[in-house]
Amino acid sequence: MTTPRLPHFLTDIVRARDVVALGQSLGNMTVGRVDASDMYRAGLVQAVSALDHYMHGIVLDLAVDIMLGRVSTQSPAGKIGLPFSAVRHILVAATPADRELSAKTQLSQRLSLETFQKPDDIGAALALVGVPKVWSNVFGNSASQTKVALGVIVTRRNRIVHQSDSDPLTPGAITPLSDLDALSAISTVEATMVAIDNAL
Repeated sequence: MTTPRLPHFLTDIVRARDVVALGQSLGNMTVGRVDASDMYRAGLVQAVSALDHYMHGIVLDLAVDIMLGRVSTQSPAGKIGLPFSAVRHILVAATPADRELSAKTQLSQRLSLETFQKPDDIGAALALVGVPKVWSNVFGNSASQTKVALGVIVTRRNRIVHQSDSDPLTPGAITPLSDLDALSAISTVEATMVAIDNAL
């Protein structure tokens, strides 16, 4: 069974592929005149953004369920660190609907300080809300390989966003990225998150 967050994630993944397709079309129409590789970079960045957005939603949903007592967790890592004022807002809510809205608001504000992109961060975030050892439980013997593949994509995304994808070995040059590389990265992100979602 899939979570309610998965369709939104898949829509964001379609958007990532659409950006790459736009780059392919632009490159084909302007052969040699326009470098479309920045569109491929944008597609890769969109895919990692989709992953982070999805993970924030999943962690928020599970944290709210725990906070409101709908789900119990035995996780020793279960600490989100809400300030007393946030807890007070949740506790003094007049109705169950107000309490849920308050919990979502307070937890969302707290979780907005985090990023859930790197494999270890994803694993820690899910363990926090009662889903331990997600990598080994979902991917078994290929857990390490899956984490490395995702980690490479996230690292590339960070280089694109924070360093303009500059080639660290050749100052002033940009690291090449093909449409096929971008599409492969998008597919890896999608397959990884769909597998995790199916296990939640």
